[in-house]
Amino acid sequence: MLVEAAARSGATQTLNRALGVGRPGMVVPGPVTSAMSVGAHELLRAQPGARLVTGIAHVLEEVGRIGYDLAPPARAPERLRDRLDDEATQVLEALPRRKALAVESVASRAGVALRTAMRKLSMLEELGLVVRRDDGYALAPSGSARSGGRG
Repeated sequence: MLVEAAARSGATQTLNRALGVGRPGMVVPGPVTSAMSVGAHELLRAQPGARLVTGIAHVLEEVGRIGYDLAPPARAPERLRDRLDDEATQVLEALPRRKALAVESVASRAGVALRTAMRKLSMLEELGLVVRRDDGYALAPSGSARSGGRG
């Protein structure tokens, strides 16, 4: 951002270079009668990429774009569950926390066809998210899911 600059100032040269390599640049205009505003005014006339800012709202608008372009949004680490399709998620969420269910009960609770429940339970077992027991399927103990696999 250039706030005050005479006609041949180092600040105008620096901002010209930044604009030349595609970096955003902001200029605060000054009084037209001031020798310390000549560089800023000339830069605004000569550089189409220079943005005129006259207050904090303009600065925040520009900084917001800069931040959006350069910084990715904050995200939690991806979990294996995040990659499941809708039906697999429904089947997984149909399983109670502390007991096993027969495939037919899982299908009914998930609202999917029996064949779909069988396919999805098999996939979820392969991923380590569910375990097969004598009395049906249950959620796998926490921390036992594999990080790889398909989903």
